[in-house]
Amino acid sequence: MRAIWFGKYGNISIDRLDGGRLPYVDNLVNLVVTEELGDTSMDEVMRVLAPNGAAYVKDNGEWKKTVKPRPEEIDEWTHFLHDSSGITDPPHTRSHEHIPGIYALVSAGGRIFYIADEAAIESIRRIPKWYLIARDAFNGIMLWKKAIKMWFPHIVNWGQTPRQLQRRLVAVGDRVYVTLGLHAPLTALDAATGEILKVYENTEGTEEIIFHKGTLLLVIRSVTDERTAEQVKWAQLLKRRSSPLDARETAEPLVKQLLATEAKGDKVILALDAGTERLLWKKDQADVARLRTYSLCASGNRVFYQNGRDVKCLDLETGRENWSVSSTALRLVYQGDIFCADGKTVTALSTEDGRIRWSEPTLLTETRDLFVAGGSVWIGGFKPFPEKRGPSWGPYFATQRDLATGKLLMHVEPDNPGHHHRCYQNKATDRYILGGRRGTEFIDLESGEVLWNSWARGVCRYGVMPCNGLLYTPPHACACYVAAKLIGFHALASERPQSEAAGQKSERLEKGPAYEQTPVPDFHLTSSDSWPTYRHDAQRSGCTGTSVPAKLRPKWQVKIGAKLTALTIEWGKVFVASVDEHKISAIDADSGREVWHFTAGARIDSAPTLYQGRVIFGCSDGCVYSLQASDGKLAWRLKTAEDERYIVACGRLESATPVIASVLILDDVVYCTAGRSSYLDGGINLYQLNPGSGEILSKTPIYSPDPKTGRQPKQFAPSAMPGARADILTADDSHIYLRDMVFDKQGINQPEGGPHLLTLTGFLDDSWPHRSYWIFGDHCSVAGGCSRRDKNLIYGRLLVFDDEKIYGYGRRGVHWSNQLQDGAYRFFAVDRKDGKKQWEKRVMIQVRAMILAGNIMFLAGPSAQAVFGPQEPDEKQGALLIAVSASDGAKLTQCQLDSSPVFDGMAAAYGRLYISMNDGSLLCMGGE
Repeated sequence: MRAIWFGKYGNISIDRLDGGRLPYVDNLVNLVVTEELGDTSMDEVMRVLAPNGAAYVKDNGEWKKTVKPRPEEIDEWTHFLHDSSGITDPPHTRSHEHIPGIYALVSAGGRIFYIADEAAIESIRRIPKWYLIARDAFNGIMLWKKAIKMWFPHIVNWGQTPRQLQRRLVAVGDRVYVTLGLHAPLTALDAATGEILKVYENTEGTEEIIFHKGTLLLVIRSVTDERTAEQVKWAQLLKRRSSPLDARETAEPLVKQLLATEAKGDKVILALDAGTERLLWKKDQADVARLRTYSLCASGNRVFYQNGRDVKCLDLETGRENWSVSSTALRLVYQGDIFCADGKTVTALSTEDGRIRWSEPTLLTETRDLFVAGGSVWIGGFKPFPEKRGPSWGPYFATQRDLATGKLLMHVEPDNPGHHHRCYQNKATDRYILGGRRGTEFIDLESGEVLWNSWARGVCRYGVMPCNGLLYTPPHACACYVAAKLIGFHALASERPQSEAAGQKSERLEKGPAYEQTPVPDFHLTSSDSWPTYRHDAQRSGCTGTSVPAKLRPKWQVKIGAKLTALTIEWGKVFVASVDEHKISAIDADSGREVWHFTAGARIDSAPTLYQGRVIFGCSDGCVYSLQASDGKLAWRLKTAEDERYIVACGRLESATPVIASVLILDDVVYCTAGRSSYLDGGINLYQLNPGSGEILSKTPIYSPDPKTGRQPKQFAPSAMPGARADILTADDSHIYLRDMVFDKQGINQPEGGPHLLTLTGFLDDSWPHRSYWIFGDHCSVAGGCSRRDKNLIYGRLLVFDDEKIYGYGRRGVHWSNQLQDGAYRFFAVDRKDGKKQWEKRVMIQVRAMILAGNIMFLAGPSAQAVFGPQEPDEKQGALLIAVSASDGAKLTQCQLDSSPVFDGMAAAYGRLYISMNDGSLLCMGGE
């Protein structure tokens, strides 16, 4: 296969079509080319094509092109709040308290555009890398990105960042309008390529952008020398390893000065012809000195904005003032009406002359939202709430009023979920208000019912985006429901009708050439001097009785691939996966020579499990594979997916229900999970398989919604809820664990189990999110320092344990949201029975891999000073491998490594250390 020969497999996938149904979700594919359809119908081709996607089918020797039209019922989202009237991204953003990592998400022409910080999230001190990013709206493939030189200082608290940062990005048709910097001029880019088409003169300091009927309406604040100097000062502060920004008491005066300086420039409103750049009209400081943020909007041939209490109407072409009236806050304009609201009244003004058409009480104390949806006016907000810190901690109310008269039609009073409203504006469609209390609550505008989806949340300050028939949920830094909610950037579609899933393929077993072959006799015995599964054993202890000398030197180092997993070792071979190349490699443990490699159907996210001469692993194509360890020949492959459907994840095709590679084998049974979330695509299935034959022994569904109603079950608490995301399974003598979910060996859910190793965001999450830690215990908790956390937790970034002690690396103290107030990292040991500290040491590295071999702990990682400093660390500086005594933490030896290890990518066997490296190589270290 040429894709493999040229190193392109992964970006390019090759599979065999079995039957007439294409194995893709709806609206995913941009192009279908076929000389003959065979059993596949044209309707099926159109199903998988994205809107405006094309199919080329040969008919009587000639190619026929068919373009899928964009459905009328799906909408675009061209501006921050929809229109002129008012996805491999990191799995998390950097901070819950500081400036969010994603701004200004919009969509047009089948693409989405957003401004994102792509700096590593492991340290809030890291200088940001801001980009304007374009992706395909229907499959998330990266199209292009453009660097942004300077954005608002990221250390500033999110609540103090200017609201108008969200209005600096607009996409219309084949154009994107944006400011590529905090004080930068307006720039027009080609939406397909990112090429700069125009830089509009005299638009430096643009803060808000509206596109309406070929006219660009801009709010501009003059860029003074004082503003420029202030940004230079902050840029220098951010480069310092330690500065007054580290503590709130000393940072607050600097932040106040920054905000005051940024507010000093004179403001103007400009109207430009988008095509010719011709200035149409201008409103100076005298007319807009008290311009209300977000109030600028347009409808028909009129422009509206609010200056202080005055709502003003201008002619779109000339800028001539038509009328001005005093009113409450201008919220939006819809057809012939302007809607204004505060905490007491909602008022409809005529766009013709500003006269009041109707005015009614809001029934609220605080108006948060005003929508026109489903032909009615909807006002959302809060009433007085005596508890906590204000109304936002109480229920979110929604009131429906007649569009023409303001008459009260319905008042929705949902239950109070016991949590404050999120820090972003709600969105709406013609059928639902998409509330942001716990996640994404769909308030049905016909029935008033609330459909809770606390497992799907938007990013701070922006929230979610409903358009293109999808719901986009950008990555965020929230810790609530951390073990159940989605992480990363997702596009979610509505549930498919039952008829579409009917008749789909069920589980099926493919027998390979090695199926009937019996492994050689030596393979029936498992050596005690091995590392046969992820983190050595079913408990995932990271501990082995194998003795490894403290003083080590390299034995061999070989290049394997790009991104490697952790590794497993048995039968004189080291087994490792190249994640994005879909490849398992077997390497001779003595020489580093490749013995064989095998290419699977999609990403392999973690190390394979070794058992009786077989290499068994799950794959993101939804299959479980068994290979013969001696030569890599396929023994069997089980397709677990009941409904074979591919999506795009991390830029590659994979099953909607992937299988995590590191399966668990216990008592001659393979345990694995298929699925991503207990709330998506039918949930997660826990399988028990026969390791020799691939036969399914049992299947336990893990599905959180009520099977009859499809509703989310009641939440436990403001920070905890039922549900799970897939993760590597762990086990003890009696139970199987998926985080804090407990199963017996027959796969039956149990009410409780024993203390075990679990994670909040996943064993394979190597992004170092601030509010996620590994835990040794019997339940999940917000380990990141939240007031609701279990304060007796044994937790750390990495944990290793034996029968007596638990060893860890992590913070001494963790602030609930502010990374700058976290305690120092340390390496520690506690008693496994009572959690009492045995010893604690400071280490000079960020420990990215850690194991216990005999009585020696091995730690590996890059310089902590470099990782947690403001500058991006230089991978060429390598890392350190440190050996310490397990009894007291005393350092024994250290040596230099060429590269940092893969997260949790170290193992021990045969008296040696084996390390997967970030540079794609495999390193063997042995005694002198």
